[in-house]
Amino acid sequence: MKNSLLGVFVFFIACQIFGQNVKSEDLKYNYIKLPTNPIQPRIINYESSLSSASDEENAKLLAEYEAEKAKADADYEREMAEYPLKVKAADEKYEKEMAAYNEKSIGKKILEKQLLNEDTKPVKEYVPQPYKRTVPKPDVKTTYDYPSMASTYLKLDGYTKSSGGLTYHVTMQGFEHSQPAVKTEIKKESKVVNNVATTTDVTYYYVEFTYRNQMSVRVANNMNQEIFYVAPPELAEFKTYKSTSTKTSPSSDYSSIYRTVEEKVLAENLTFINHLVNDRIGFEITERETSLDYVSSKKDDFQDVMDAYNSQLLGLKSLVSNETAALEKLSKAVSLWNEILKESDPTNKKARINNEITISIYFNLLECYFAMKNYKDVEQVMTALASCDLSNKNKKLKEKYAEIFLDLEARCITNGL
Repeated sequence: MKNSLLGVFVFFIACQIFGQNVKSEDLKYNYIKLPTNPIQPRIINYESSLSSASDEENAKLLAEYEAEKAKADADYEREMAEYPLKVKAADEKYEKEMAAYNEKSIGKKILEKQLLNEDTKPVKEYVPQPYKRTVPKPDVKTTYDYPSMASTYLKLDGYTKSSGGLTYHVTMQGFEHSQPAVKTEIKKESKVVNNVATTTDVTYYYVEFTYRNQMSVRVANNMNQEIFYVAPPELAEFKTYKSTSTKTSPSSDYSSIYRTVEEKVLAENLTFINHLVNDRIGFEITERETSLDYVSSKKDDFQDVMDAYNSQLLGLKSLVSNETAALEKLSKAVSLWNEILKESDPTNKKARINNEITISIYFNLLECYFAMKNYKDVEQVMTALASCDLSNKNKKLKEKYAEIFLDLEARCITNGL
């Protein structure tokens, strides 16, 4: 029993010293992603703009509306001018018919009434008062402040916004949607009355319709020669909107729902387009979510690890704001990590740089290399990791790094790095 307790105690102490001291800190930082298809020779200026194909249709509908309104006004004015003449003609006709009627004898009037089975006394013709015909407004698609939207959403990272360079133009097809349908779903609800629980079926209502806003993008040089054009098929697919379900039937006025969904999909699609263009020809400032490992120890026996960690952290955080200083910090961290790895002894759990710490340092190194766009020294780290005892989680992490370095290498080579 004593031996068992002693064994547990020794294992606990060993875990505290050698197994439980590696900590992982989640981290977000920005880096500049190289384009997959850089423009050669390099162009540094661009202008962005936005238009909607529905504007032409809107203009046509509005022109027809104005023409129909003008016709309604003209018809009304003409009918008003003719109205007194029609009234006068009706009066004169009535007077003439009454005069002829009054000349007939009473017997003749009675005979005509019996033969025709109707009263032959003239009736004055009713002349209706003219009214202006109402012309309904056309259902036009929304128009926007296109220059403001282009300034907000269409930005090429790594370029200066001014004339004489690239033209970056997005054409929208306009917001489309199906006819909304009010649908129902049954939910079970429980309540307790006098300590008696009952469950009832309750009908809930919600609104559902499909929608889309197709877009295309064209990038051209200052001679209007096309560099890039695409109409993303993802934006041609209809998405489904479903409102929050309620116990009451929704209003039949869907205008506010349309407006909310339209503004949402517009922002999403323009953001998607802008990322697409930047990924291809821009130097996109991209957020990366990752983690860095360090060793937590009450002693100072891992100060070198903390120095390397802090240097790497500072380098990653300043990678976009001060690239020169950031690369110095990252280079220092790489040197420190490699120096520490000289003590690595993965097979010895009691070693200062044991298997767990060795693996953590290798992953930190990979993150350094990624931020420094150094794909040439990665193979050595990957080979070293393959010889370590990796958990399933770390095996997946290694595979993920392999994927991003393949992409990085392709981008670096394309950009001549």
